[in-house]
Amino acid sequence: MTEDTHHSFLPDNIDEIIHWTLPGMAMFYRDCSLPAQAIAQYEPGLILRSPCFVDMSYFAGKPVKNCRFVVASSKAAPLFELDPAVAKWGLHTINCNSIFKVLDVYQATPQFTQIVLWHIPYRAIEVFSSSSLIMADLDVDAYIIKNARESLHQKMNLEVMAELEERAWVKRTNFAIGLNDDYTAHALKATTIPDKSRSLFNAVKKITGDLTDLNEPF
Repeated sequence: MTEDTHHSFLPDNIDEIIHWTLPGMAMFYRDCSLPAQAIAQYEPGLILRSPCFVDMSYFAGKPVKNCRFVVASSKAAPLFELDPAVAKWGLHTINCNSIFKVLDVYQATPQFTQIVLWHIPYRAIEVFSSSSLIMADLDVDAYIIKNARESLHQKMNLEVMAELEERAWVKRTNFAIGLNDDYTAHALKATTIPDKSRSLFNAVKKITGDLTDLNEPF
């Protein structure tokens, strides 16, 4: 197996980056009602940081809101396994200060847009922002986009998932990932983890095996 990029050098730690990013990668979902101003901020290639935890579901049905985030990640903690009360949501959580690359902004209908994000390690921002990951002639970026679009078209024919329309779930997921309240992007520089969030932050790192310095701020 070989790795390549469209127009960028390969760092010495490319194997570590691939091992962090790809094994166990899965698709997760969260639907939001967002203003057009927010959706317009997302464009392919954009790198974003979320200062807060990102809750998602491994379930998805027919969308009823105007935006769906699809997040490809190998480091989403299956917190539903620890709390039966959230099993109905298929709750997975990505840590605060996580970095995402926007892969696709797909307006499937005039009223609905799907945004695909790839969860990447902090110290690989330069690699992912300047290139696509090619492995054995497979363009991984394009592969994720293709699967996300095909999944959406299948899910358009499913029933709406009532559990993911519950007020408690909507309250914790109805915001634009990586954007401030004024719909500008958060700075990429990591922010200090609040004391009240430290225990969950550490738990997510342990559960997902995110224990090397690859995902630590410089």
